[in-house]
Amino acid sequence: MMPFRSTKFLLWVGAGLALAAVVLYAVLWFVFTREQSRVLAAASALADAEQARISDTALRALLYETAEKRTLADALFVGNVDTVAFLKELEMVGVDAGVSTKVVNVAKAESIEDADARAEAGLETLAIAVEASGSFSGTHRFLALLERLPRPISIRRASFARGDNGVWNGVFELYVLKIK
Repeated sequence: MMPFRSTKFLLWVGAGLALAAVVLYAVLWFVFTREQSRVLAAASALADAEQARISDTALRALLYETAEKRTLADALFVGNVDTVAFLKELEMVGVDAGVSTKVVNVAKAESIEDADARAEAGLETLAIAVEASGSFSGTHRFLALLERLPRPISIRRASFARGDNGVWNGVFELYVLKIK
């Protein structure tokens, strides 16, 4: 009867060892998959950080390379604090043309369909009314110089009238883009 007992004992020991092996395998599998997911998350975070670094480097290079062009493009618009300087520039154009100028009106002018698009771009339109007085050729030259200013200016209205004293008066309504 002894051999039967040892066989039964060996069977229980074998079953216990098999169960322990299955439990150990399950624990090791759980630990391995958990560590693997942590490694994948860390690798993904590193890849995202590297991509962000590359993107930042490329953006810095782009900003550096286009700084001069952006400065030239900004010069096309009246700056957010340069309205008075632009009005003085208009007066200097009048001096160059040989006429006396007077800024009559400055107002924000937006059509409803353009207002939203320009606001999203950070721009607004200024409506400026300027009077010029002098000779006909000087007043006409003032208009020609306005058209040649290095800014996108739209001349909405231009009128010439000769006064009683022989002096020509011109009234010009301009639209110019301004950075908000």
